[in-house]
Amino acid sequence: MSEQIIELGPVSYLPEIQAIIAQSPSADAIADAEDPITVGTWRIAPWGEDNNLPANVMEKIGNSDPLAANIDHNIKMMYGQGVQPYLRFVEDGKERFEICTDERVLQFYEENDIPGYFLEQCADMATFYMAVPEIILTRDLKMVYSLRHKEAAFSRWGVVDKKTGQIIKHYYSSEWDEGGANDTNTVESEVLNRVNPLGDLRNRIAKRGYVHPRFMMNIAFPTPGRTYYPRPSYYSIFNSGSYDFSTMIWNYKKALLKNGLVVKYIIYISDKYWDLIFMEEKIDKNNPEKVKARKELEFEKWRKFLGNEENAGKGMMVLKKMIPSGNSAVEEKYITIEPVKTEKTGGELLEDSSEVANTINYATGVHPSLIGSPPGKNNNSMSGTDKRELYHIKSAMMAPFRDRLLRPLYLVKVFNSFPANLVWKVVDYNFTTLDKNKTGKEEGTASANSPSND
Repeated sequence: MSEQIIELGPVSYLPEIQAIIAQSPSADAIADAEDPITVGTWRIAPWGEDNNLPANVMEKIGNSDPLAANIDHNIKMMYGQGVQPYLRFVEDGKERFEICTDERVLQFYEENDIPGYFLEQCADMATFYMAVPEIILTRDLKMVYSLRHKEAAFSRWGVVDKKTGQIIKHYYSSEWDEGGANDTNTVESEVLNRVNPLGDLRNRIAKRGYVHPRFMMNIAFPTPGRTYYPRPSYYSIFNSGSYDFSTMIWNYKKALLKNGLVVKYIIYISDKYWDLIFMEEKIDKNNPEKVKARKELEFEKWRKFLGNEENAGKGMMVLKKMIPSGNSAVEEKYITIEPVKTEKTGGELLEDSSEVANTINYATGVHPSLIGSPPGKNNNSMSGTDKRELYHIKSAMMAPFRDRLLRPLYLVKVFNSFPANLVWKVVDYNFTTLDKNKTGKEEGTASANSPSND
């Protein structure tokens, strides 16, 4: 074997053919599971192929500067200045709002730390397009006395009930990774009907159809073809390879500073490819020495193929699989080779870095000028007026997310017999020009989230 493999964080470098190998593309981390699993005595819909997709996604977010900044930005935009109770009045056909002073509402607001609850719900919604509130009733079953946030990452849904077509069970555990969840560390709860949670709650109380007087709500931003867990649109950066390329650029540039490396190719190899080889060749994947030897043998094939000038321009047969996705299927390649265009020393992948950062910004719906100057020579600097309008547009686009997140509060409003004209509103900053206000900002305005029709 000619040259040693150089490890560059999560990737490997083959000096002879100047290629970076990513052995676990991010698309693997968000792969869907096909069948329910059994945990203890329960049948559960796994979240991801390894039932650990939330942890995989959070790890990916933590390893990417632009992605982490964008998710953080979306959480803050969704939260605005927080949710506040208002009273709505209509006089002479004109609508007017006043801050709610009803003591029962304010007591509920304070005792449940509604701002903190709402912020946690925003964090899960922006990250996973899903939030799980818990409704807890008083002992006499006449009031909701507690509204609690349950971590989406620790939540799993039970399989859909065949009779009702609804998700009726929720399972909560911090031990889903590596199959550690079991009967002793997992809490089972009942789930209210997604379409009419208030009616379902009243019906259960009337019939005493529950185990404990606490219930979960399934709050999600809808994505087509998903029964259990939404699939945020920004996951496209994992499937397309944009995320992998963005993180590898920095690993490569760090290695360049240390060793003067040059990269001509990026080779993506799925974990499933290794699983297939180990199975066919009867190699114990828990034996590190045999696994390492077999991988080095595979890397030698890449050296010979990419290092041989006679192979220039030739194609190569690679394995692929069709994966069900909603009502169709997507093609998953086990091996992908991408050539890299390099620039002069010191400017390697500069344009690529800017391009992939903008791709991540686009996928997450964040204009880079709202959070800082984008990387690259052209920082797309904008005027204050342009940025202010971008901010207001972004705030307006939060409406469908906020509408979903406010549903539990409207359930509480009706069930607890709070004032009929009570509305829960998310207040936004309203920026103006310095000639009108020296601070550059006016009093916040409440966004137009209307009461839910529970």
